[in-house]
Amino acid sequence: MNIKQIAFWLVGAVLLAGTVAMADVKLPAIFNSNMVIQRDVDAPIWGWGEPGEKITVTGSWGKSAEITTPKNGKWELKLATPNAGGPFTLTIQGKNRIELKNVLAGDVWLCSGQSNMAWTVKNSNNAKEEIAAANYPKIRLFKVRNKVSLTPLSDTSGIWSECTPVAVKNFSAAGYYFGRSLYKKLNVPIGLINSSWGGTCIEAWTPWSAQQNIPAAISRRSSYDRNAKKYDEAVEKEKFEKKKAEWQKKTAEWKAAGKKGRAPRRPRFYIHPHKNPNYPVNLYNGMINPILPFAIKGAIWYQGESNAGGAKYYRKQLEAMITAWRKVWQQGDFPVYFVQLPNFRTPAKNPVEDSSWPQLREAFMNTAKEVPNTGMAITMDIGEATNIHPKNKQDVGDRLARVALFKTYGKKAVVWTGPIYKRVKISGNKAIVTFENGGSPLAVKGQDPLKWFALVDAKGNTVAADAKITGPDTVEVSSPKVKQITMVYYAWANNPVGVNLINKAGLPASPFRWGKMPVWDAAQYLPAEAKGYQLVYKFDPTNPKLTNGNKNIEYQKDNSAKITGPFKKIAYFMALQDKKGNVQYAFVSMDPFTDDVKKIGAPVKSSGARFQQNITNCLVKSNVPGVKNGNFAEGCNIEFWDCNYGGGNATKVPEASGKYDFGDTQSTNKSPGYGSMQIHNFKEKQSIICFNKFSGRRNADVGIGTNPKGNPDWTFSSNARNMSRGSMMVMVLK
Repeated sequence: MNIKQIAFWLVGAVLLAGTVAMADVKLPAIFNSNMVIQRDVDAPIWGWGEPGEKITVTGSWGKSAEITTPKNGKWELKLATPNAGGPFTLTIQGKNRIELKNVLAGDVWLCSGQSNMAWTVKNSNNAKEEIAAANYPKIRLFKVRNKVSLTPLSDTSGIWSECTPVAVKNFSAAGYYFGRSLYKKLNVPIGLINSSWGGTCIEAWTPWSAQQNIPAAISRRSSYDRNAKKYDEAVEKEKFEKKKAEWQKKTAEWKAAGKKGRAPRRPRFYIHPHKNPNYPVNLYNGMINPILPFAIKGAIWYQGESNAGGAKYYRKQLEAMITAWRKVWQQGDFPVYFVQLPNFRTPAKNPVEDSSWPQLREAFMNTAKEVPNTGMAITMDIGEATNIHPKNKQDVGDRLARVALFKTYGKKAVVWTGPIYKRVKISGNKAIVTFENGGSPLAVKGQDPLKWFALVDAKGNTVAADAKITGPDTVEVSSPKVKQITMVYYAWANNPVGVNLINKAGLPASPFRWGKMPVWDAAQYLPAEAKGYQLVYKFDPTNPKLTNGNKNIEYQKDNSAKITGPFKKIAYFMALQDKKGNVQYAFVSMDPFTDDVKKIGAPVKSSGARFQQNITNCLVKSNVPGVKNGNFAEGCNIEFWDCNYGGGNATKVPEASGKYDFGDTQSTNKSPGYGSMQIHNFKEKQSIICFNKFSGRRNADVGIGTNPKGNPDWTFSSNARNMSRGSMMVMVLK
């Protein structure tokens, strides 16, 4: 054979090989030997082949289906599946033949969420014993690879494995214990698909079409898009290499010193924002779409920590994701069960400590009540104050399984939930709370009286309340301090240690709040000197609400469209009510420092307001001891800005200390940042009105007068949570 003949032969061989490759039927990774196929359904089965190729799929249980591959090369058909059982063989015949062996028919559950769903068996309680005992050949496990994508992916990687000690140790603990509980109760094969990624938000798991009208999703996506426009990979690589070198040096020093203290933190490379797993829709595209529309029984969800900062949106976001998943799976309203976040962070000291975590728990509870075919596992008793990843995943899985057994499988004898409040009836000075008890009468854990119930009176005062069980599903709540009840709380804090309302099966009650905070007319505390002033803005500084990437503030009243400058006077009034009902207030009027009505409110970024200057002819009226009242022609100043700041006395204000007080330094490189809205009387060496950390919500800084314990201007006090409510009014005299 000469050189030309050899070359011709090689080209022909390559072309022939390419033709065979194109003709080969290919299946997505979710279909392989050892899988569980959903029982008793017409299960979608799909793959790729040569256009016009006839594909036949046959189950050894006696059912088959066929299809001709369309022009785009992707085929999909439906195959009737058998009752629970197996092992079976699934054969796919085109121009080539694929046999999937050891296939079981049973129930398939998707396990999704962030790190607490991804948390593995080997890192959970009793790991050694649990792993050694994990021999369940009828439980099968599949892990979807972590993958981000701006566009929907058609495939993933991974294999189905029988549940063995080797396979289970790196699998989702919550998912495994859920599946194990189902298997033990039902004795049917269980397939578990783990598609989870630590530290991720719900927006990443939801199709954009389902969330494009949700403010939190819009804000998150816009933020990433803005950063993407200015992203420079070369610059970021240079920064990373510099940080890595510093880290290596510090690590060497740390080791040389005997590894005392915490190890230096390894730097992370700042990836392109569109490649971030938290970019909205990235994980839906990369980790949900590749397994669609694989037939499933339902889904479990353990996520929320990454969305705690936007808790008020989570109720809508969770329903949006559930609805979207049901739509793309085309399996009707399949069940979705989720984990209510557990107790976490510093143990609570007050009867009510409103913050993002209790609000997020409420979002889960309301979703479970209001969205069909959903349910919630309550975990208020198994969290850890200093660990966002509590290791007790056995109870998490068991409680999810209880909900599924009752709601999906009709096991009515199962105690399926801990107490969830249904309604509240006010009878005189008592609140009668009726609960869904889950099929087991209410009980107290331990011998102590019920803890963590609280009441709010007609003046907005919050007090710890007495509570007692009066029936299998009722609790009576009262306090001698409250004659007229306006609100009822239970376990409303990040970490209400010792919550003890349970049912007799030992399952804990869900936190809840009922009622509305009575309207507070803080204007009743305005001094006579405020007469004739017009209200421009009003908001609550103890629970400020920022929008549009923290650029705007949500006012309770905004009359700025009706009021224009020039002004004779500008005035600020702050009133704060503590949890005992005590009210502090301060009123400060001054000569105008601007005639722009947009710049006299809270100095958030959208206002364009940044003022660090003296003000003249100030009138101060306050009931706070130590605040100097009277008229001050000079000696007062304001520090209004949206950015970060330091304690250095950049503008050389007399008597400023170099601490955070009435002479600070703006750090304009980050905007929006911490934020400062402060009025001072530096001549008297004191602050008058302070509102900082605009995005802090219930952790904002608020204060009237000079802070006696921390920074004089209340910076870093995070004390808004210690107040029951507050009011800030911005007024002008025309």
